Amino acid sequence: MIKTVSVSETRQQLSAFLNWVKENRQDVVIQNRGQAEAVIIPYDDYALLQEARERQRRQAALDELQQIAQAVQARNAQMRAEEADEAADEIVREAIENLSPIF
Repeated sequence: MIKTVSVSETRQQLSAFLNWVKENRQDVVIQNRGQAEAVIIPYDDYALLQEARERQRRQAALDELQQIAQAVQARNAQMRAEEADEAADEIVREAIENLSPIF
């Protein structure tokens, strides 16, 4: 059973709602002028939510990296061997320049 309360009720009875959430392992939806604004949830549920958000963030980053890899692979598939050698040489030169101390 989800409990729905107003902001003013929450101000007056926050401690009671926290105890209710803890004892009943249920959520309390806080409404402001009839619109849901926030939810008090058990901390274990919050930890699960944070884990799910992190998994989602990591998956999005992985998906983006895979798209980049596919784009690079497609672009490189059209590159001639001489162009690939020139690009590799340029990358090596830039890397060496960036690693060398500036005098």
